[in-house]
Amino acid sequence: MDNNLVMNFTETNFSHFKDFTAQMDANEHTLPFPDGQERMVMRTPANDINFTFTPDEWDDFCDAMEEATHMLAVYSLME
Repeated sequence: MDNNLVMNFTETNFSHFKDFTAQMDANEHTLPFPDGQERMVMRTPANDINFTFTPDEWDDFCDAMEEATHMLAVYSLME
């Protein structure tokens, strides 16, 4: 991943987004791109914006979501 994706959520919206992404079947949303690379396409509520991920990028994205969930739990315990 080129580290060029920044998302800001309230804690509730993050939880909803994480649940949404966890339910996605990457195989159902994967398409071949002109460069020959298979990429998963994730639609967003903004019709003009879609995210694309290679399989490795998708795994990294999902891992980052899990890490964020754990950090939220840590912050909650520290309050």
